[in-house]
Amino acid sequence: MSPLAPGNAKLLPLEGKRSSDTNTARIPEEYLQLLLPYAGVHYWKHANVYVLSQHLQLGKFSLWVHDATAYRDQVICPFVPYPIYSLHYLFESSLSIRMPHAYPFQLEEDTCNLFLLRQGVSHLTLEAGTKAVSLHLNILPEHMSQLAKSHPTLLQKLSKISPGNRVINKHPYTINAVSNLLVAKILTCRYLRQEATLYLERCCTDLFNIFCRQHAIEDNSMYHDDVDTYDVYHRIFEYMKTRTNIYYDIHKISWMYEIPERELATGFLNTFAITLEECSHMLKMMKAFDLLMQQDRDFSEITAAVAMDTESMIASVEQYYNFKISVQRN
Repeated sequence: MSPLAPGNAKLLPLEGKRSSDTNTARIPEEYLQLLLPYAGVHYWKHANVYVLSQHLQLGKFSLWVHDATAYRDQVICPFVPYPIYSLHYLFESSLSIRMPHAYPFQLEEDTCNLFLLRQGVSHLTLEAGTKAVSLHLNILPEHMSQLAKSHPTLLQKLSKISPGNRVINKHPYTINAVSNLLVAKILTCRYLRQEATLYLERCCTDLFNIFCRQHAIEDNSMYHDDVDTYDVYHRIFEYMKTRTNIYYDIHKISWMYEIPERELATGFLNTFAITLEECSHMLKMMKAFDLLMQQDRDFSEITAAVAMDTESMIASVEQYYNFKISVQRN
């Protein structure tokens, strides 16, 4: 039988409970560094395909990460046991998928899409030499209205779609630098169990909100077409990433980069689907959380690292990650 024949394919669950996990002793050494803390892990090889699949339940998000490598042409079959929304991010390769009762869809490298998936088996062709990393934020339909309550444009769209497998967004969205940072934080998270759950759930929330903003922005291409303008917002973001220890606001950034405040606010939002103020706060919260998890860091050191006073830092981190610092550090 041809390796591209569906009958020779291997099921790849995208959701649901597995009967058992793979013992880490059976996982090749090169994959061990990819393991997420306390994730359900399943490693398998079938014919000429190797797949490491990981799963974590994070509040209303079900996080699935798949690392796949194909040494020869092969078909694998992603399987969904019940209806879900799946916010999907793809890295390192472009892939073609054929969902039940739907036209083939091209999954482009470094893009994200929101799918409505019904129960059933799809067919995904992996060409020889393919290496792909696929990340899914799965959401049960009954949870979508609460998660997207601040995004009426998306909720209105979802209320009008007909049954069946489909892509919600009209075109794939490029994984912007802020989303890419959040995905990197997820894939490299090494916190202990409770702390990892808090941190990863917040990363998922931020990724979801950015996607919803991308969906709401009707014309965000004007900034991508102008290389110089596109570059300046990335330079601003890089500045913010490395300057969590100083106070800055839109007035200061406007002055530094000689961009009028209104243009700066609109350009940053259309480039990253997050406001400059929200992005600054997110970066400071990530930094504070990381330092708080290091028990040898005192509050004065942490507050200096995020340019906040102690009371504001504690209140902000507790609200952002929904936990009590006093409990965690005792």
